[in-house]
Amino acid sequence: MTRQQQPCKVADVSDRTTAQQRRVWQNFLALNESVRRELARDLWDTSQLSEADFSVLARLAAAPGASMRSTECARALDWDSSRMSHHLRRMEERNLVRRGRGAGADGRAALVTLTDVGLAAYRRALGPHWRSAKSWFLDGIEPERLDQFDAILQGLLDHFQRTQDHASQETS
Repeated sequence: MTRQQQPCKVADVSDRTTAQQRRVWQNFLALNESVRRELARDLWDTSQLSEADFSVLARLAAAPGASMRSTECARALDWDSSRMSHHLRRMEERNLVRRGRGAGADGRAALVTLTDVGLAAYRRALGPHWRSAKSWFLDGIEPERLDQFDAILQGLLDHFQRTQDHASQETS
């Protein structure tokens, strides 16, 4: 005899959030997923880089000497060290990055450095990436509302940072 599946019970959050708040949240999730999917698709189609590749290359391109500790890069991207290590190995196989050890007192640190091939790939991807971001996202914001939208986003980022700082203080 097979056991019948019971419908999943969904928590009732109506007493903790308003209908408008739930609608805003659902719209944010849908927009975030759609924009990231289309940007990733365009990035791959134009440069054969994944979103993760592009993120690592961007961090390295902005770093002094186009090099940084792999743990620092993982922290900047909010990745765990295992994910970073596996991804860097795949990128190194494609000659986008080079992994090695630091020099002097930093000799035990695992460093990752952008190669010439990686820098060229990043530079080739930048233009198409910005055109894609403009097409899928920025063009949807009326020019006279950009300042307002920017202020809202900055307020949300500030709120996120304060919440994150508060949470880390509570766990310390």
